[in-house]
Amino acid sequence: MRLTTMQRQRFLYAALGLLTLWRWALLPTLDLAPEEAEAVFAIKHGEWGGFFGLGALVQFFARLGTLIWGVNEVGVRFFAPLLALAASLAVWRLARDLFDAVIAGWTVVIVNVLPAFNLAAVTLTPATVACALAPAAALCLRHALQQTDPLHRAWGAVAACVALAQPPAFAMMAAVTGFFALPGRLRHHLHGVSFRIIAGAWAVVVLSWLIWQDCTGWPVMAEWRWLPEWRLLPNLLRWLLLASPLLLVLLVLSVLAGFTPSMLISHRRLPMAMLLPLAVVDFFYGPHTDWPDAGGSAWMLFAAMLLAHRAAVTQTPEIEQKISLRTIAVVLAALQSAFLLQTDLPRTLGFTWSFSSDPSRTMRGWRESARVVSAVLQQAGGAEGKWFVLAADRPLAVELDHYLGRTEPVQTAGSDLRSFAGRSALYVTEGRELPEGLKKQFQRTEVLSVARVMHAGNEVRGLKIFACHDYRPPDL
Repeated sequence: MRLTTMQRQRFLYAALGLLTLWRWALLPTLDLAPEEAEAVFAIKHGEWGGFFGLGALVQFFARLGTLIWGVNEVGVRFFAPLLALAASLAVWRLARDLFDAVIAGWTVVIVNVLPAFNLAAVTLTPATVACALAPAAALCLRHALQQTDPLHRAWGAVAACVALAQPPAFAMMAAVTGFFALPGRLRHHLHGVSFRIIAGAWAVVVLSWLIWQDCTGWPVMAEWRWLPEWRLLPNLLRWLLLASPLLLVLLVLSVLAGFTPSMLISHRRLPMAMLLPLAVVDFFYGPHTDWPDAGGSAWMLFAAMLLAHRAAVTQTPEIEQKISLRTIAVVLAALQSAFLLQTDLPRTLGFTWSFSSDPSRTMRGWRESARVVSAVLQQAGGAEGKWFVLAADRPLAVELDHYLGRTEPVQTAGSDLRSFAGRSALYVTEGRELPEGLKKQFQRTEVLSVARVMHAGNEVRGLKIFACHDYRPPDL
């Protein structure tokens, strides 16, 4: 007996509700990633780095979640499953408006088995926000075009979606612009007041971001992340990991099949126009993002829409083979998602797998590392006000700051330390030596501890902790 459309949609809503509950249950299973700890650090110490580096919404949802559930993994990530639910509903509504309810249902299924989407649904990163804002912007854009008022609130909603994306949001702005620029009867909007509202909101955010970059010494230039990754292998391997091999092939083939005159000039070109700039930026700049940030993987949501449409309209005599291939791709992607969210699963089954190839190693061992540092501090009599903690790099600093729970922020070796004159520091590094330039700024230094942080029988990281006595600021 075939299910009616209404029954299918009720089943879909129930499945999304259960999936959201399951994602909430996964939130405390991994330590905060450095990017998530960065948001907590910015909130705790009143820095603007989280606003301009991670995006306003990442910091907002992290703050709101911690106010409700406390400063822990659940509190920081609490809104990530809800943003994934909102993204799923926005994708469903957009696909239903463009095609029909059946294609919309299959789109939601494909989206929710994507490893990249599941990763974004259980961590709070810029990718989490982008996966919600991109389909919301497309949905608001379609609604705005149905209005006669150029100042309708739907245009303001599109502007908000673009402006609230991670600064500088070049890909989102390019996606909206590309939709109007494609062949058709919409190019006149590029000269209208509606598009100026969107461009104006984006320009204000970009200008603010540029000012912040200038005031902070252009951190975007520090690690050469402004340069694209031209090597094809890292880009392809990353997409294979975040989309699963078979599903990625089907997504790419569906996108290529969508390059038809009838698709590009019709109202159904919206998914294609949105995904192209997002996919290009993700392909060349995605490898620069740190795990678990899935980068600009929001393009996969629109590709899933094209795949669901392609599967519905393709006329082949071997319909059973088509259904089997789609089912196999969905099942394999779901299994890969489960594996990426819980990379300890192979270890529980008896497989030996070192952390050198484990992408989740950046979310392991931070709590244990903080316990080691805390124990060394107690042995050294490192009360706040007498000793301060100094970390070798920014990721280590924000992680220790969160899990140590000290009021005073953990400093990095490149920070301005003049206010700490006369105090002693506990310098923490991952297996490296104390830099000579920093060593000369203290009267005396000594090694206090060398520790190996273990997880599931594997070494996650090695810590070397130094006591640095009597800080003397360098002469200016």
